[in-house]
Amino acid sequence: MKQQTTKERIINWARWARGGSPMASSKNLTGTGNVCDRMRIAAEGALFVPTSGDRLDGEDAARVEHAWKRLTPMHRELLRWHYIRNANPQMICRRLGIKPRPTSIFDIELARAEAALGAVLSGIAAKGRAADAR
Repeated sequence: MKQQTTKERIINWARWARGGSPMASSKNLTGTGNVCDRMRIAAEGALFVPTSGDRLDGEDAARVEHAWKRLTPMHRELLRWHYIRNANPQMICRRLGIKPRPTSIFDIELARAEAALGAVLSGIAAKGRAADAR
């Protein structure tokens, strides 16, 4: 199996967090009902991304979600607004107090958030390998 980059894992997580299933939007479910339905479908291994047909990796998305919760609030919000909500950088900068000019500041902050998530994911994986070695 091909090793995924942190960015690919974040994209998978964001699609998972947005629903990733045409079934989720076709039902009249509450927010909690929608999440429960997604979890049931993912457990059955039937969760697909409707636009591309790529299979979502629900287990990895859950690992990314767990790691995401360990980030600083700034990094969590930056990743959520950029990847899940698909907000434009100007709006994200206003909302999070990031200087909008030069635009490279946003790119640097996004790269820092992605790197922080990657570091947490690596730490979690290392702890898991150490536990397995015992």
